[in-house]
Amino acid sequence: MKRLVVFIEDDVPAILLAVMVVVLGAEVFSRYLLSRSILGASEIAELCFVWLVYLSAIGVLRRRRHIAVDALRMRLGSRGQALLDCLTNAIMAGTLGLLLLRAWTFVSRTNFSPLPATGLSRRVLAVAVLVGIAGMLVHVLLHLVAALRGARSDSYSAEPESLGELDDIEQGKGTAL
Repeated sequence: MKRLVVFIEDDVPAILLAVMVVVLGAEVFSRYLLSRSILGASEIAELCFVWLVYLSAIGVLRRRRHIAVDALRMRLGSRGQALLDCLTNAIMAGTLGLLLLRAWTFVSRTNFSPLPATGLSRRVLAVAVLVGIAGMLVHVLLHLVAALRGARSDSYSAEPESLGELDDIEQGKGTAL
């Protein structure tokens, strides 16, 4: 199961980015060197970009790598960090829950027009938002459960997932690229 989650949240966005770069590169080549446009290239790139953003946001949240101000959190002990994480995760869960309801209403009740070149429904773009919010909500709830368990013990740690060599470079331990 974890391999599937990692594939969807990490590998699929990388594939979408590659497709987007290839399609836009081919479009630029075709338009400026061959004086012909590739039908649907901008729509395919748009679809890839929107899905890339929302799937990546889920993966970043899973790894706890979103931008955060942690000046207060770092001054607290293990139990204090757990309680603060309970509060922030509860707020995020409530916000994402409300957004999920609104996104579901939007996707289910809106009559979307088709994209002109590919003929795909614009609903494909709206579903990306729905999937992104749902995925982030799942991870926030998992983080909330971990924080609640950590509030009962003194062994709570919710550090961001290591990015390996990139973290070493960030902290000045490795060589610059």
